[in-house]
Amino acid sequence: MKKLTVSSLFDDSVLPPESVEILNNFDDIVADVWKLSGKQRIQLAGKIKKLSHELTDDRSSRRLGYMNDASLVSAYIAYFMWWNLVRFVRLFSNLPVSAFNLDDDSIAIDVGSGPLTIPIALWLSKPELREKKITWYCVDLSQTALSQGENLYLSVVAKTKCEPWKIVRVKGPLGVQIREKADFVSCANVFNEIIQNNEMPTDFLAKKYSGDLEKYLKKDENNRTAVLLVEPGDPHSARFVSLMRDAFIRRGFEPVSPCPHIHMCPMDGRKGGSMTGKWCNFGFNTDSAPKRLLKLSEKAGLPKERAVLSFVVAQKSSDKKEKVLESTSISDLIKQNKSRKLRLRVASDFIKLPALHRSGYYCCSELGLVLAIDEHGVKPKNGELLEIPFPTGQLETDQKSGALKIIL
Repeated sequence: MKKLTVSSLFDDSVLPPESVEILNNFDDIVADVWKLSGKQRIQLAGKIKKLSHELTDDRSSRRLGYMNDASLVSAYIAYFMWWNLVRFVRLFSNLPVSAFNLDDDSIAIDVGSGPLTIPIALWLSKPELREKKITWYCVDLSQTALSQGENLYLSVVAKTKCEPWKIVRVKGPLGVQIREKADFVSCANVFNEIIQNNEMPTDFLAKKYSGDLEKYLKKDENNRTAVLLVEPGDPHSARFVSLMRDAFIRRGFEPVSPCPHIHMCPMDGRKGGSMTGKWCNFGFNTDSAPKRLLKLSEKAGLPKERAVLSFVVAQKSSDKKEKVLESTSISDLIKQNKSRKLRLRVASDFIKLPALHRSGYYCCSELGLVLAIDEHGVKPKNGELLEIPFPTGQLETDQKSGALKIIL
C-alpha cells in the first residue's frame, strides 16, 4: 500500500547528533552552572519529589514566585526542565523552521520563560537558526530562574561553538511592557498555572490571554508573525489550548500545527451533548530518553513511561478576510472535496477494536474526529500526519466515540 505519512511530530532520527549528546548529559551542565557537589547531586532526588508534590497535590499551598527559591529552582531545572527539553526538542525538530518565523534581526518574546527552556530547546532542535541574529526577550516573575537559565543557555551554546543569540531578561508577568514588537511569541507551561485557581470562565480567559499575546506581535501585514503555545497534555490544559486556538483563529491566525484544518476542534475536551470529551494531546514513549534522566526519575519516585504535551502553532494569515471557525456538514465537505486529499493527524496510540476484529487509531480531520481502521498494517505513530484520498459516499459513525469510521 502507498505510504500515507506526510510528517511526524516525534521522529527522533531527525534530532541533531550534537543536541542528543547535550540532552543526554544535561545534568552535567546543570551541576556545572549550579556548582553542585557530588553530595548535592545525590540529594536532588528528594528535592525533586518535594517540588513535584507542590506542583501537583499541594498546589493550593504553593506560594506565588516559588521559582525565586534557589533550592526549588535547582530541583526544577534538574528534573522538570530536563524532561521539558526532551519533549520540546523532539517536537521542534519535527516542525518546519518556517513555523517559528525567525530570521536575521528577528525579535522573539518568551513569556513565562523560567530557565529559558524554549530558547534552549530551539537552539538544540534547529541548527539552521543558530547563525541568525535573534533577540530574545525572556519574561518571568523569577529573576533567579531567568539568571540561571541564561547561564544554562550560554553553557549549551558553548558546546555547539556558535555565537549566542541576544538574551534580554524581563522580570514581570504576562502583559508586562516590552520595548520592541515581536515576530514570534512563545509561551510554555504557563497557563496551566494561571488558570488553575482562576474563577473566570476558561473561554473568557482564552479571549483575554490571546489578546495579551497578540499585543506583543508586530502589526506589519506582510509579516506572518507566529505564536507557539505548549501545555501539559492533561484534559484541563488541553481544553485551554483548544480554546486559545479558537481565539487565535478569530483574531486572523491560522493553525500551522498540529491541526490539519481550520475548522472546529473535534477534540476540544468538552463533555456533554454531541461532543466526544476527548482532548487533543500527543506523546511518545520514553525508551530513547536520556538514561540518566530516567534513572533520576526512578530515584525521585516519578518513573515516566510516556512524554505527553498539548500544543498549537498559529501564524497570522496574509489573507485579510476575517477568519471564522467553520462547521460545514460532512456531506457538503465530501461533495466539495472529491478531487483532493484528506489530512489526518493521528491523535492516539494504536488501539484494538474487538467489535470489528481490527486495530486502529483516532485522528483529527476537517471532517471531525475520525476512527481510522487499519486494514493494511499502516500502523502510524502518535502525532503523524497522514494523507488519504478524500472519502466518498456515506460514512459510518462509531457508536462509542461518535467518530467517523474510515478504512485505510
